[in-house]
Amino acid sequence: MDDLYSMLENAESSHDYREILEQLRWAQGFCCYRCGSGEAYRCEPRQLMQCKGCGLQISATSGTVLHGVRDLRSWVEAILSMLDEDSRSTVSVAGIFHRGYVTAWFMMQKIRIVLGEFLRQPPEPVELCSGAVDLHCSVLDKALFKASSGDTQTIPNLSSPVSSTEIEAARWMIAFLLGTFNGVSRKYSQLYAFEYSLRRNRARIEPLALLSCFVRGSPTSREQVARYVSPYIIRLEN
Repeated sequence: MDDLYSMLENAESSHDYREILEQLRWAQGFCCYRCGSGEAYRCEPRQLMQCKGCGLQISATSGTVLHGVRDLRSWVEAILSMLDEDSRSTVSVAGIFHRGYVTAWFMMQKIRIVLGEFLRQPPEPVELCSGAVDLHCSVLDKALFKASSGDTQTIPNLSSPVSSTEIEAARWMIAFLLGTFNGVSRKYSQLYAFEYSLRRNRARIEPLALLSCFVRGSPTSREQVARYVSPYIIRLEN
């Protein structure tokens, strides 16, 4: 593990980051996601593994959330930026990683989707700050004012009093949404809650543990992001 942290600290190119992701993906040994074989040949210089069982050529990111990503350096740096104290707007992300606004927005939403999976099932035990808080989206309405197509969900009225814990959590979440993004659409509010929760717990999260979540699972398309609709109860890992 110390070697991987040293590699991460000194990584400068997509080639370097791919090597790190390969070690994270196959930390327990190679496993073909098509046939399940545990044996492979290495194919250099393309950083591929060829399965001895079925002949499939697999990279560190094949069939994962990062499938097809060419500029791994930008993606890994964007992922790890989620552990920084300060968040960034899409305009800021687009400028830092030299992407158009729409491309940067989809990249960050895909990352936030995986953050939710990480918070629900981290690859190693993570003791979060003080447990989960469920907020009816109406208590966040000061920061949920951007319209978004595709949100056809009927929101029921808030039926129970809001506790002091919920009021405090909502206050911090609203400050985060307004301070960074000038408000977001209700349709994607849970994704931004994932980012808020991760940043709030960043001191307890190992960067390599977070990165390992991005070399498991399956690719997320733009269509999947566009179809995403948040539940009316927003969960914060507070």
